[in-house]
Amino acid sequence: MNNSNPFDLLVIFTQPPLTASLAKEGLDLSLVSSTFEQHTGLVFLGAGILQLNKNQQPDILALKGTQAMLKALGLYGIEQIYVEEQALLDYGLKNTDLLLPVESCSLARLQRLVATSRNVFTF
Repeated sequence: MNNSNPFDLLVIFTQPPLTASLAKEGLDLSLVSSTFEQHTGLVFLGAGILQLNKNQQPDILALKGTQAMLKALGLYGIEQIYVEEQALLDYGLKNTDLLLPVESCSLARLQRLVATSRNVFTF
């Protein structure tokens, strides 16, 4: 999962799931970008890491979750997914609790990803 090439698009998710349409909008942008062969990476910071939690139950709240979109990322060539290691600790999560394989990184490493990416959007 480690790649030294800069991203054409880096999408950062900071919001918890099911609070707004921001997660879906960020995923839509990511999928469209990769469709146009843009090297796309995703970062989940803070409460945004909860987007990846396997144990979400949006149907209980009569909401539509983003799990299906997240699981489809690999089909679009989006395989570089990063999470803030401190967020894993803060929310008591392990990589095995997440929907997708991820690379956990320090905040400093994530800041370097942002600095070397051509376009960065935060949702």
